[in-house]
Amino acid sequence: MQADIPVKEVMTRDVCTARKDESLLNASRKMLEYGVGSIIIVEDGKPVGIVTERDILKKVVARNKVPSKVKLEEIMSSPLITIKPTTSLREATDIMRKRGIRRLPIIDDSGNLIGIITDNDILSVAIDLGEFASLLSNPGVVEAEEMGGKCEKCGRLAERLIDVDGLKLCEDCAREGY
Repeated sequence: MQADIPVKEVMTRDVCTARKDESLLNASRKMLEYGVGSIIIVEDGKPVGIVTERDILKKVVARNKVPSKVKLEEIMSSPLITIKPTTSLREATDIMRKRGIRRLPIIDDSGNLIGIITDNDILSVAIDLGEFASLLSNPGVVEAEEMGGKCEKCGRLAERLIDVDGLKLCEDCAREGY
């Protein structure tokens, strides 16, 4: 597997976020809407914490707290471990493994949140790259670094992405007219 692909090629750009003064009830509804297991807490566009399903279980459910009365700042994990968009998948995987975490927010040079990568994203890429393994081993075939990246609609890794209204889509999703 070619793991030197930068995380910016596979990160999720539409991150589930909330302010630290929001209630867990509202945050949980956002998480359900996004279909994710965590929410990034931001202040002025900069990530300051994270609340995961595990945090909710340990710090709220197990203590029989009322979600509408719990503020995210009370249960968020902070400080955050973040990475830059140019970090390789291999390095991101190593950070996650060594730190025992499953999500890495991605920040730009100004510290603003621009995406997130999860263990599931990395697994999906590994599986997709496995499908391309025979192509990558042949001379003259596009190298992994030149692959288009992750489709922003279906999440699959594609060799070529097409810009449709500012979204990077695989050929199938672009054909559907998004």
